[in-house]
Amino acid sequence: MGTSDPDGAEPTLETSFGERFVLDETDGESLRIETTLDPGVRRPLHSHPKQDERFLVHEGRLGLAVGSEEFVLEPGEEEGVAAGTPHTFWNASDGVLRMTTEHLPALRFADFLRAMVALDREDGLDADGMPANPLVGAALLHEYRDEMRPADIPAPVRRVVVPVLATVGNAFGYGVPDGSRSDADGVASSTSR
Repeated sequence: MGTSDPDGAEPTLETSFGERFVLDETDGESLRIETTLDPGVRRPLHSHPKQDERFLVHEGRLGLAVGSEEFVLEPGEEEGVAAGTPHTFWNASDGVLRMTTEHLPALRFADFLRAMVALDREDGLDADGMPANPLVGAALLHEYRDEMRPADIPAPVRRVVVPVLATVGNAFGYGVPDGSRSDADGVASSTSR
């Protein structure tokens, strides 16, 4: 799901479960994401192995758990998360949450988001917003291993099982959605099943 910007800018990437992203990419130095979360949206515990992440709240309240600390950020407040640190975030308000997140360096996090939105458009995500097909999930985790690491997958599984499942998934057409191309509506297109 997405909407095109009439000025030709990056479309708004939208999920069916209440997330909207507008990406502002630089030459790999950073990725700024203007993010809107509907009430009740919560992201699973994860880390970014090679990226620092900053959160700046504009409207609403952001719940943030970093390591063993949990707190709420109000408009105008910001917090950073060091690369490799497990964290999760959620809309802690009754209304919409608007915030800016920044990933340093950018790496391919924008492509990861586009792939996830493409999967969502194909009904390829479960109720928690995660890939419903384990082969697609493994392909995504393997492809974007420098950008995203779910906290609930043990290291031996991530290092041994995920690459094997990704290879099997790719061989049978259950690979990473191609979220880098756009169709006529300015929405990322996908090649996964």
